[in-house]
Amino acid sequence: MKTRRTFLFIIVLSLSLSSALFAQTNPKFMPVDEVRAGMKGVGKTVFQGTTIEEFNVEVLGVLKNNIAPKQDMILARLSGGPLEKTGIIAGMSGSPVYIDGRLIGAVAFAFPLSKEPIAGIQPIGQMLNLLDLKPAPANAVAQAASLPVPAVSPTEFVHRLIQEAAAGKPLHELLLPQFAGNHGTVSTSAASLVHIQTPVMLSGVTPAAVQHFTPFFNAFGLTPVQAGGSSTAELRAAAINQKLEPGSAVNVEMIRGDFNYTANGTVTYVDGDKVYAFGHPNLGSGSTDLPMSQGYVITVLPNIQNSFKLAAPLNVVGAFKQDRNTGIAGLVGGQSKMIPVTLTLQSSTNSVNRYSFEIANDRFLTPLLMNFSIFNSITASERALGEMTIAVSGKIHLKDNDSINIGNIFTGDMNGPAMASVAAIAPVQYLMTTGYDGAVIQKIDLDIVSTERKTSAALESISVDRTEVRPGETINLTAFLRGTSGASFVERYPVQIPAGLPAGSIQLLVGDGTTVTSGELRRGPAGAPKDLPQIIRELNKLRRNDRLYIKVTSNEPGVVIGGEELPSLPPSMAAVLNPNRSSSRSVSSTGSSTIREYEMPQSKYVIQGQRSLTLTVLP
Repeated sequence: MKTRRTFLFIIVLSLSLSSALFAQTNPKFMPVDEVRAGMKGVGKTVFQGTTIEEFNVEVLGVLKNNIAPKQDMILARLSGGPLEKTGIIAGMSGSPVYIDGRLIGAVAFAFPLSKEPIAGIQPIGQMLNLLDLKPAPANAVAQAASLPVPAVSPTEFVHRLIQEAAAGKPLHELLLPQFAGNHGTVSTSAASLVHIQTPVMLSGVTPAAVQHFTPFFNAFGLTPVQAGGSSTAELRAAAINQKLEPGSAVNVEMIRGDFNYTANGTVTYVDGDKVYAFGHPNLGSGSTDLPMSQGYVITVLPNIQNSFKLAAPLNVVGAFKQDRNTGIAGLVGGQSKMIPVTLTLQSSTNSVNRYSFEIANDRFLTPLLMNFSIFNSITASERALGEMTIAVSGKIHLKDNDSINIGNIFTGDMNGPAMASVAAIAPVQYLMTTGYDGAVIQKIDLDIVSTERKTSAALESISVDRTEVRPGETINLTAFLRGTSGASFVERYPVQIPAGLPAGSIQLLVGDGTTVTSGELRRGPAGAPKDLPQIIRELNKLRRNDRLYIKVTSNEPGVVIGGEELPSLPPSMAAVLNPNRSSSRSVSSTGSSTIREYEMPQSKYVIQGQRSLTLTVLP
C-alpha cells in the first residue's frame, strides 16, 4: 500500500511538473514566475447574454504557496464593466486573464465582503494537468471516492438512516460525509481568500427545499439562485453556431428536466476538444461525468454580500470529466450518462403531479440530489409540519440484475417529507456506496401518496387459539390494535407452525417492521453482503411499517454468514463456524434463531409495537 501511494504521488507530481513546464515553454501562457506587481492586462467574461466582454486587471503581487504546498496565487485588482458597483461576481470563476496577450490564469478567489474587486487568480500552469488525470477503473473509484464503503448490512444501513431522520437529524448530515465540503469556501475571517461562490441555478425548486439544503450549499461554496429553467428555444437555436471559448459562460448540469440544478461559471482555456474552467472545484468530486452546456447570462445582480450572475443553460455540448482543487475540465463532444427518474405524487387534495427529470450518475451526488428532488416535490404541494401520512414506493432498475423495490410509509406531526425522501434514497445510497461491480442504475421510478392526517395504530396485545401445537399445524393469531382516535379493532391471521420442529418451546414474536428490525439489530451485527445479488435480495426484503410481521423463533443459537442467517445449526456445524475461533466481519453468532417469518397483508394503518408469547411444540 505504501509503495502504491508513493507511485501515485510520483505520477501526480510528474504530471504537475510536466504541465508547469508546458506552461513555461508555450508562448500562449505567461508562467507565474514571470508575473510581477504592477503588470496590467485584461480579463474576459460574460456580463449579459453570450457576448464576451473585457475587464481590466492590475497585478498586485504573487502569493507563494498560498492555497496549498507548491500552489501559488496571483493577487490582482479588477475594474471595468459593472465591477465597480458589484465587486467580484459569483459566476466569474474561470474568467481568463491575459497580460501582453498571454494567458496567466483564471479569476477564482476573492475576499469575503471586500469593498473592492480584488481577486485571486489561479495560475494556468496549475490547471493544465486536470485532464491528464485518467479516471480510475470503476471498482477503484468506488474505493477511493468521497464516501466510505458500508461495512454493515443493507438492513442496518437503511434502518439507521431512517431512525436518524425520525430523530430530526438534518438531511445534509445524513448524506454528506463528515470530511466533505469546505473546499476553501468557508472562512471565519474576511482577511482570507476563498473560492468565489458558484451560483447554482434552480428551477422548479421550492423555498422550503432551498432552506433545508442550505448547509449543503454553504459547505461547497454554492450560491442557490431560484431562476427559470432552460432558456427559450430561440436562444438555444441562436447558440447552435457558437462555440465555447475563453470567457464564455459554461454550466455544469446536475439535474435537468422538470427540476433543474445547474452550476454556472466561466471557460478559462480551450485546447481542441479540451475545456478548462472555474479555476477551483465545483464539488471536488474528482473523476466525474456531468453534462457541459453553454450558458446564457440574463443579468448580473449586485448584492451587498455577494453579487451573482443570473444565468440559464443552453445546449449541452460535452461532458466534464474532472472536478479537482485547481478547476474543472471536460471534453467537447463528450457524453454523460444521467439517470432518468419519474416521480408521481398524489397530494392530500387528490391532485396528481407527474415529474420527469434526469439526475447525475455519481456515487456521491446521486443520493444527495435524489433526496433534494424528492423533498422538493413533496414540499411543492404539501406542508412540512402538521398531521401527515406519506407512503413512498417504487423501483430501482438495474442493468443485468433484478430490480430493487422501494417501499415504506410514515405518519406523524413533523419530518414527513424528510422521512419519505430518506426512505426512498437509502437503498440508492447503499447500492452506490458498496463498490461492487455491476451496480449500474438504468432508471428510477417513484410513487408518493400523501394524506393530511395521521393513520397510526398501536399493537396492544396478541393471543392464539391454543398454546400447544404440533409441527405443521396452523393456529389462529389475533392482534388487538388501537388507533389514534382511541378506537380498538382486531385483525386475525392464520400462522403455520413449521414442520420438522423438535419438541420443546418456541416463541411467537409479532411486531411492526421498524420494531422487529430494531430487535434483530440489537442481537448483533449481520455484516456486509458478499456480492451484489445478495445486496439486492436483502434490499428487497426490507420491512415496511404498514403491516405486521410474525416471527417463529427458538432459543437455539444461530450464525450469520455474509449477512444471511443460518438458524438452529447442528452442534457440530455450530462449533466449526463459531466466530470465537476466528476473526471475520462476515461471521457473527446469534443467541436465538429465526425459524420462519411471515409478512402479513398490508394494513390501512402505520402500525407500532411488538408483542410475543411462548408456544409448546408437542412431539
